[in-house]
Amino acid sequence: MIRSVLSKGLKKVLGREEAQAPKAYPFKYEPQAAKPEPVKAVEPVKAVEPVKAPEPVKAPEPVKVAEPVAEAAPAMAASDDTVSGPAIDPAAVQELLDEMVRPALQADGGDIFFIKVEGPDIYVKLVGSCSTCPSSIMTMKMGVEALFREEFPGMGQLIQVES
Repeated sequence: MIRSVLSKGLKKVLGREEAQAPKAYPFKYEPQAAKPEPVKAVEPVKAVEPVKAPEPVKAPEPVKVAEPVAEAAPAMAASDDTVSGPAIDPAAVQELLDEMVRPALQADGGDIFFIKVEGPDIYVKLVGSCSTCPSSIMTMKMGVEALFREEFPGMGQLIQVES
């Protein structure tokens, strides 16, 4: 079989015989024309519903607060000269500093000491790294003073004593 293929190939090269497909290869490659893909039916475009705007949010009804009765107001002590509330207890201030404020400041290398309560004002002193920290003002106003205002609504100012 190989001989016949070679001899036919030689004859073809030498021009002695017409070229024919060899019998050893029964399949002949013939490129076929590409068959067109069947056209798929296109679904019609559906109409899009317009987006509805959300309903406006209504403001809540104002809460009606009953007016306080004059007799219901607690009597104030004669020694208390503030209108906003009872006197601030120094022991309560010291306890709040010891439990809530001091551990956070000591973790950063600083500390806070309670000096005194004078009327509605509370005097404290920052020491250690807190005394020179640029953020000490924020610590005093946003941290310590906000905490004291929650506990003592009648508090005036938190005053930092410099040494």
